[in-house]
Amino acid sequence: MGVIERPDLPPGARRDLNQELHTLHRRAGLPSVRELAKAVGKSASGVHNAFRLAKVPEQRLTMAIVDRLTLWVRDWGVGISQTAGIEKTLRRFERLWHQAKYEEEALAGQGEPPRMSDATRRLLFALSPECSMSHPTRQLPQPHDIVALEEPAATKPPACLRKTGLQPESPNPWHLIHLCRGCQRRRETGELTEPELRAARSTLDRRPGAARHYAAYLDQMLLGAEGVIDMNVAGAALAIVKADPEMAATPYALNHGEVVVDRTHGCLQWGHHPCEDDH
Repeated sequence: MGVIERPDLPPGARRDLNQELHTLHRRAGLPSVRELAKAVGKSASGVHNAFRLAKVPEQRLTMAIVDRLTLWVRDWGVGISQTAGIEKTLRRFERLWHQAKYEEEALAGQGEPPRMSDATRRLLFALSPECSMSHPTRQLPQPHDIVALEEPAATKPPACLRKTGLQPESPNPWHLIHLCRGCQRRRETGELTEPELRAARSTLDRRPGAARHYAAYLDQMLLGAEGVIDMNVAGAALAIVKADPEMAATPYALNHGEVVVDRTHGCLQWGHHPCEDDH
């Protein structure tokens, strides 16, 4: 008998496939990797990797393992014959494999997560600790959970600006949204449209406490958290802060007096100003 260690996978189709494979292995009496490999005519390392690695195993190998394990299951439950149990299990694993492979390919096609500062990431998770479309969710934060929205053609910078390199490297936080894996798959299949996602992102700015998060983000931006300060982003954040009476404050200096933030009037004053605090 041999218990095989499981990979650390986030919730989703890949984890579902792996969990079901381990469950079937247990129901079959926990045969050793060598015994199972010999039965399916594959290498022991290949069979072990099918259970142990996060990568989705080849379909032929997966189904060969499932086919052999089903023959070793002794109890299919009350009223379920071995033939019916095997057929149902094979159909389920065919479906699970295709779902897992689709998820793997979708994540690979997504590429690297959007480049952003820690301040931007903190802002997004503060505004929406859970998925912005299907909250609440148990999905834990992962690098790919913040994704970039497609910008409407009308809002894209002109080609001449993009070519000069004047466009800030960090994406606009209003073009980012926190999505769980399930909603990312729904977006890939077209079930979630870009207008729906942009509407959900816009809703975050009206949540209670949003102005406080934007105020913290604005201060971090002015203190150098962003490589490039986009004044359009700073102005939009300041407008949200200004609209909340509870966030009104007397003007204060940041970055050793380099800039004064006036939330009441929604403006920034650059220059050399007195600064009592060391920030």
